[in-house]
Parts: sequence; C-alpha cells; structure tokens
Amino acid sequence: MPHAEILDFVREPLAARDIDLQIEIFESFEEPNDLLVAGRLHANFFQYLPFLDDFNRRTGNRLVPVVPVHIEPFGLYSSSIPDLGAIPDYAEVALPSDPVNVDRSLMMLDRLGLIECAPARRSLATVGDVRANPRRLVFKELTSWLLGGVREDFDVVFLFGNQAMEWGVDTGSSLYCDRGNPAYAEYLVARADNRESFDVRVLAEVLNAEATREFITNTYAGQVLAAF
Repeated sequence: MPHAEILDFVREPLAARDIDLQIEIFESFEEPNDLLVAGRLHANFFQYLPFLDDFNRRTGNRLVPVVPVHIEPFGLYSSSIPDLGAIPDYAEVALPSDPVNVDRSLMMLDRLGLIECAPARRSLATVGDVRANPRRLVFKELTSWLLGGVREDFDVVFLFGNQAMEWGVDTGSSLYCDRGNPAYAEYLVARADNRESFDVRVLAEVLNAEATREFITNTYAGQVLAAF
C-alpha cells in the first residue's frame, strides 16, 4: 500500500539521523489510533482529517495531525456496469462501514444525483438520511478491507486508491473518482505530548521533503498525489 511504501522510502534519510523506523501494518482503521493513544506507537499514518476528528470526538482523545503526505483517489467501480447512467434499479452498492466513509460515499452519490441525502447539521450522513432513492439502490456496509474482494458480488463497489492498486484495478476504469481532494489528504498523526519530539519532527520533515514528492509522483503516476 502507498503508506507503507512511502514510509519505506524515507528509511534511509531517517537512518542518517539515527532513527530506526519500524513499520507496522494493520487491517483495521481503529487499531492504529487505539495503539497510538496507548503509547504503543509513536505516530501513525493512514487517515485524513475528517476521520481523525470523528475518532477524537467519539473517544474523547486528542490525537493531532502533524503533516499531510499524500492524497488517494476514492471512487465507484463496477465489473459489469459501463457508466453511471447504466446503474440499474435495485443495484447493490457496497460501501465502507466506518462512519466517516459512509458519509463520504453517500454524499458522493448525492452529488452525482443518484440519491438525495440530507444529514442533520454537523452530523455524518448515514443510510437512514437518504431522503430519495429513485433507483432503489440497495446499500451494504462492509469492513473497508473486504471491498476489493467483493467486486464480482456487487453491482457497484466503493474503493480507496490503495485498494484499487492492490487488486490491480486502474482508477481510470472507475464509474466516478474523486481525485486530489485536499480535504482527504492522509496525515502523519501523533499525540499532543510527542508531536514535537525529535523523532516525530524528523519523520514529518522527510515525509514532506522534495525527494518524497518525487517518489510519490514517479511511483504512482498520478494515481496518488503528494499533499504538500
């Protein structure tokens, strides 16, 4: 995935500053924040600000963003439907189950005119907020890590850029793709008590270095964009 690959790229400049970077990869969105709060990680790198804000609000924690690193596309994919206009009545749509990405998915469908969704002010949208659904789309919320493997089982599936790449899916084949949206830049995140520590400051510096920008540009050929 891009996160691990980008971190692996900065190992050498970190080592030159006597920092031995240890990378842990998780298969859930909650675990990295829980472990960071518990002090078992110095930092994490997987989330955008709406997700971090929601985590802090729900849990009463105060994890802090340090620097934005990259932006991944997020889009609608289908193995059988050629374009948005061909989405049939009663199409089954798989979307990520965490609240922030349910909101992101539903509001994308709203902007595309496929549904009308009206969440309460300052609230994240849920399927219960869908006010009009002229094509009678059927929504199924799945753990994000499962989405790439169920493309044949659903008419339409939402995929993050890293999932598309892991499954060999060209983001250019999407029915619709949100690209380069700075609101969804993925951040290095730390605790308030260690964000100014030497290790975290140097990690932030090398992640936002020009060499890292060039690595992102050359490695992902526009599928992933630098956010700095």
